[in-house]
Amino acid sequence: MWGEKNINAYLAVFFTLLVLGFLFHQDPGFAGSLPGHILGIIGAIFILMTLIYPFRKRILKKKGKQNPLDTHITYGFVGASLAVIHSAHKLESTIGILIFLSIVLVVLSGIVGRYLFRKVNKSVKEQQRDYNLLKSRIEHQKKEMRAVWQSETTGDSTEEATEAPQHWIEDWGRLFEEMRALAEIEYNMRFFDRLKNLFTRWMRVHHLITIVLFAMMIVHVMTTLYYGLRWLP
Repeated sequence: MWGEKNINAYLAVFFTLLVLGFLFHQDPGFAGSLPGHILGIIGAIFILMTLIYPFRKRILKKKGKQNPLDTHITYGFVGASLAVIHSAHKLESTIGILIFLSIVLVVLSGIVGRYLFRKVNKSVKEQQRDYNLLKSRIEHQKKEMRAVWQSETTGDSTEEATEAPQHWIEDWGRLFEEMRALAEIEYNMRFFDRLKNLFTRWMRVHHLITIVLFAMMIVHVMTTLYYGLRWLP
């Protein structure tokens, strides 16, 4: 029940409810208060921790037993949720609006890239397995048919060999159906492979929006420090 994947599902629902809270709640003073800044700092830390996954994958080239992508998603949901709570559903500055929009787009693009890409990748692997099994079965069937044909035609006269036995016709019919099924699987594999490449490009959009988010976060922190912290004496 409390597996990491289930936790991410709960966090996704929680984040969605927080975003919908903009329709019902606004607090213009909470973001600049001490509790608001604490939540904002913790949220920023969690968002920064999402960089652990691409760093391990791209730079260190490490692959652990557990899937670090699930942890990456957890950090993203927690950080994004704390950022929305930090805003208290009140966006008064252009930077705040851009950060909020970037967070929503990063989360949405990440969800699309994660779950749809995973399903497409799973379909590609299943079809590749079915393709290999069916191709192996066809090759085995062709060898058996060749062996039967050679054994039955040995010593036959020309007149006897002009008419094919009924079981030959049936065997060739089954072989034709399996070869047609193999061609359909190969066509589907090419389609899903192109779809997989499309989602790979989609993840580049996710990375681009993430870069924009981090840039906006830096500007937000700098402007907050520049104009001062209201809760300091």
